[in-house]
Amino acid sequence: MKKVIYETYGDADVLKVADFMVNEPADGELLVKVMAAGINPVDYKIRNGSLKFIYRAKLPRTPGGEISGIVEKTGSKQSKFKPGDKVYSMLPISIGGYSEYITVNEDLIGLMPENISFNEAAGIPLAGLTALQALRDKGNIGKDMKVLVNGGSGGVGMFAIQIAKAFDAEVTAVCSEKNISFVKGFGADQVIDYEKEDFTRLNNKYDIVFDAVAKSSFDKCKSILKKEKSAFITTVPTPPLMLRQIINPLVNRKTFAILTKPQSKDLDFLTGLIQKEKLKTSIEKVYSMEEAAQAHRHIETGRVKGKLVIEIKQ
Repeated sequence: MKKVIYETYGDADVLKVADFMVNEPADGELLVKVMAAGINPVDYKIRNGSLKFIYRAKLPRTPGGEISGIVEKTGSKQSKFKPGDKVYSMLPISIGGYSEYITVNEDLIGLMPENISFNEAAGIPLAGLTALQALRDKGNIGKDMKVLVNGGSGGVGMFAIQIAKAFDAEVTAVCSEKNISFVKGFGADQVIDYEKEDFTRLNNKYDIVFDAVAKSSFDKCKSILKKEKSAFITTVPTPPLMLRQIINPLVNRKTFAILTKPQSKDLDFLTGLIQKEKLKTSIEKVYSMEEAAQAHRHIETGRVKGKLVIEIKQ
């Protein structure tokens, strides 16, 4: 079988396709034939070593934190899944999704919504769960709250807009002029063009500022946070921000770095939104495993509209 690996930290050129032996699923595990794998910024940040202070990868390593596929075999006769089930999952950091087959704990797997394709499904779990857990678990989002999403046209950002709207919040998205209609299509109530306005210097006040692209900071955004029970949330933890989280119980303007947890119950929540057509995705480009390096160079530009996906050709 084939999978993408890298044997040393470095730029996108360290990625290559290699052969491997498929592991049989143990009790409580599933063997999944991967149909597509989502690509996220964390994939290249682990690959290039910039997240070593959080996670030191065991090499060689296969990147990829989200997949869609078909159950090939179950490790338990009592499994709630059966061969042939279409599934999707956010994977634990120890398992890479750029692979023809993976073996994964079935507690991390969800049945794929019937109204989307494998490519669409592969781009949802990690990014969608990041947005959900950030807004719901860190921001305590609720009806009529004012939410600002920085990076509204990116993978996490587009889900954050839709999830915030599902909680009946008012959403302001930040993006470039060329993506204004794109984010409005996901339900943004207002849009700020960051090339013309600095959203951190506006007079508006928000209950939640979600920096979905980790391009800003609490210090820059604190002036637009409400004085009572507000939160700044970012997708990339830094040592200073992790330290500042310690004082959250003592302050009204809280700071959080979201470390997304792969959980099937939260995946089921997203599935419900998808089935009700309250959550959708947009795929900018589809790559093959052999084009993994090209895909990483693409996402490293920081200019991806929606998601990138690797389609696994069996």
